[in-house]
Amino acid sequence: MNPFKRLIPPFVILAIIITVGILGYTLVEGWSLLDAVYMLVITLFTVGFNEVHDLSRFGEMLTMFIIVCGVGTAIYTVGQFGEMIVEGQIFGYRRKKRMEKKIKDMKGHYIICGFGRVGHQVADELAANNIPYVVVDRKPETSAEMEPKDIPYVIGDATTNGVLKDAGLDKAKGLVACADSDMENVFVTLSARAANPDIYIVARASGKDAEEKLKMAGANRVISPYFISGRRMAALAVRPVTSDFLDTVMHGEHLAFSLREITVPERSPLLNKSLADAQIRQKSGATVLAIRKADGGFNLQPLAASIIEINDILIVIGTHEQLELLEKMSK
Repeated sequence: MNPFKRLIPPFVILAIIITVGILGYTLVEGWSLLDAVYMLVITLFTVGFNEVHDLSRFGEMLTMFIIVCGVGTAIYTVGQFGEMIVEGQIFGYRRKKRMEKKIKDMKGHYIICGFGRVGHQVADELAANNIPYVVVDRKPETSAEMEPKDIPYVIGDATTNGVLKDAGLDKAKGLVACADSDMENVFVTLSARAANPDIYIVARASGKDAEEKLKMAGANRVISPYFISGRRMAALAVRPVTSDFLDTVMHGEHLAFSLREITVPERSPLLNKSLADAQIRQKSGATVLAIRKADGGFNLQPLAASIIEINDILIVIGTHEQLELLEKMSK
């Protein structure tokens, strides 16, 4: 809420007192407007100067009314304003408005709903890839963590459409529902899918039953941390070298190359060309490892004669500069 709304009642009372005072001094006492205003100022600010003119009985009563009610209201107003400064409400309100403007200007970002251990890991991965994101969490202490890092956030219940709207749901590219509660993730998925049918949703599930419900709610992908961790541990035990290589490629912080997905849009220069004719390797230096077709099928061993079609997703490996160059080539 705007903290300045707290000052509306005392300001209204002060306005009434000033109006009554001016009308009383001008109409009943017969003073000029300037004299009436001057009398009000020295009375409200308790300066203690003599009256401008001699007062009648009514004028004395009016002056007492202004002193008792007007000065008291003025002191109350100053106290409220000081309290707002001490409590940090004014600066907090300004920070909130600045954050709202920052989120409003964002486009193609991701929304992380639930900022627990899984949410923190998702945020770290997005930050490592320079992907913009907004954190939505119900815990007030999340703001203290996000504020110093200048990370956009919204404090509130992600299951409500208003909170997701504040996070820029209509312009977001994807949403990650990773709260600790399966029920909350289902509601978030339902709300997000209803508000933005085109958004890509990845949801967390604790078990098989929750996975089915999340898919019915509209999640594109459902991940179970327990299932993934079990599969990961088995892979490390059986194929440690392969797992280490994939970890290095996918998550190596100081590695010169990485994997990336590049979608081939309409009117792309690569459209309807073979890999040989597109000369991706020769022009960018990046290597195409696989092609995901528009129907969901995969070409896991693309050949030189493999044709690049509309909405194909190229899974490529290369340095950051090579991948950026290929991104530009595909548009």
